[in-house]
Amino acid sequence: MKTNTYGNGSVYRRQDGRWVAAVCSRDPVTGKSVRTYFYAQTKQEALQRKMELLAKSRELSSPSGLTARQS
Repeated sequence: MKTNTYGNGSVYRRQDGRWVAAVCSRDPVTGKSVRTYFYAQTKQEALQRKMELLAKSRELSSPSGLTARQS
């Protein structure tokens, strides 16, 4: 059985027939986990939206111009 790794998001079908794309990311200001949902009529639309949400969350989580120093 294949398991998904944390942070890759998920796509599933609700009982009412709609598809849900869900992505978990961290809020850059507070550091808390935030789960974002998107509802779609088709699975393809939900998968596409999931990829967009993942790209956006990775863009926000990367520090802008900051580097870590080792001592």
